[in-house]
Amino acid sequence: MYEEMQSKRLPDRTDVRWFHSATVTDATSAPLIVPAVDRPVAVTVTPGASARVEYTLSDYAAVDAGTATWLPWSAGDVSEPTGDSAVGAITALRLVSTGASTWEVTL
Repeated sequence: MYEEMQSKRLPDRTDVRWFHSATVTDATSAPLIVPAVDRPVAVTVTPGASARVEYTLSDYAAVDAGTATWLPWSAGDVSEPTGDSAVGAITALRLVSTGASTWEVTL
């Protein structure tokens, strides 16, 4: 099982942006599929006790089967609000949370 970002645009604009936000409590979120667009994905995390964003380059079948290889983002485990970005070539992101952590993803 996975989640997908939602596409939105402002009225009278043709550019589409993609958004996701969620709170994860003492768990690992479902993978969030990152749309294949030609720009970086930005992520912010407001951790509960601590949180870590992970990314994968594995294909969709591996993500869906739960066999994807997950790597931690460069910030590692964080206990303060943190932001980072990654190339849009990644397949999916997920949040590993201790406590109630909120994350926002946009691209």
